[in-house]
Amino acid sequence: MCKYSKIFFLIIFISISFFVIYYNHFAFDHHLSLSKTTFKKLSDWEEDDQTQGLIAFKKSCEEILKRDPKAPFSDLPHSKTNQTWQTICVAANKIVNPNKKIAQDFFETWFIPYSVKDNFNPQGFFTGYYLPQLQGSLKKTKQYTVPIYGVPTDLVKVNLGLFNAELSNKTIVGQLKDNLLIPYPDRAAINKGALGKNANIIAWTDNIIDIFFAQIQGSALLELPDHQQRIMGYASSNGRPYTPIGKVLIANNAIDKKNLSMQTIRTWLIQHPEQAADILNQDASFVFFTLQTKGPLGTEQVPLTPEHSLAVDTHFIPLGAPIWLKTEAPQNNPQNSLSPYQHLLIAQDTGGAIKGIIRGDIYWGAGENAAFSAGHMKQSGRYWILLPAN
Repeated sequence: MCKYSKIFFLIIFISISFFVIYYNHFAFDHHLSLSKTTFKKLSDWEEDDQTQGLIAFKKSCEEILKRDPKAPFSDLPHSKTNQTWQTICVAANKIVNPNKKIAQDFFETWFIPYSVKDNFNPQGFFTGYYLPQLQGSLKKTKQYTVPIYGVPTDLVKVNLGLFNAELSNKTIVGQLKDNLLIPYPDRAAINKGALGKNANIIAWTDNIIDIFFAQIQGSALLELPDHQQRIMGYASSNGRPYTPIGKVLIANNAIDKKNLSMQTIRTWLIQHPEQAADILNQDASFVFFTLQTKGPLGTEQVPLTPEHSLAVDTHFIPLGAPIWLKTEAPQNNPQNSLSPYQHLLIAQDTGGAIKGIIRGDIYWGAGENAAFSAGHMKQSGRYWILLPAN
């Protein structure tokens, strides 16, 4: 194949990627609108303690203070420039020992709440995620034989903004083969050894189910044989679309939709080991990890705060923005009841399934209760974004 033919096919590949991204994010008629309101009109704002929200916001300030001061904070109206937010962050960092009153006064002084609507509809959908725990080893042993992959040496990310300014901050993932950029192998191919000599194995564990759920959550706590612990953080993905295997199991009549949760999915996979691999391979997406000394870190690259960090769709909601969320949360009790959930969270993360204007994923932390909340959180709700007052 001649040099010009290779360039032609590369251009075709990038053009198709432009179309896919446009279709996925803009072809549907999403219209975000903001309605200015006041803190007094926010349900339970006065009763809530925003201390942890302020602590989480200060973590985002670590990243906000690194941004170009003259650049806009986001495309949202009223969001102003990074310099405005940096001024707010300087004020936040002066607060050493926040309490309920100090935190509440801070947000009321520096921000104005705006109701977020999609085509004038304020209702959206909220789920949850958590930090799972895996048993593993940094070396392959008789017990730990399943690899946990870091970013492969042949994985290539293309910043489409370099080719088209309208696609700024959008990327595609591929693999160079015969001087052509092609889609990266999917989960099934990777599990069959497609990475070959390009594999970068950072640790080993004993089953594919635990790795899969760690990939869905985006991070995990790895406990080593000597009881030391390491954080496995999200490093990259193969760029393939995410398919919820819960929907696959429902379509196969394996699980009743009414009983669907992370826990019921895991139970089914464990009880059907001969079918588990094929079911997992229905999700073409594959996440690669890195070992971290702190975390877990969100997309914003700051540590997440349990119940006060929110994964959002950054096509609509900017990272670092405070969000007042009103929804319901599952309770880990015999009745599996729901309780009102009205708290201040900070947009600090993203996720493959988090798409839409009013769409969020609450980070619940680690442990049994966090796993329960994350696994059962499937609630409607709404939110308000806090934008600078001056």
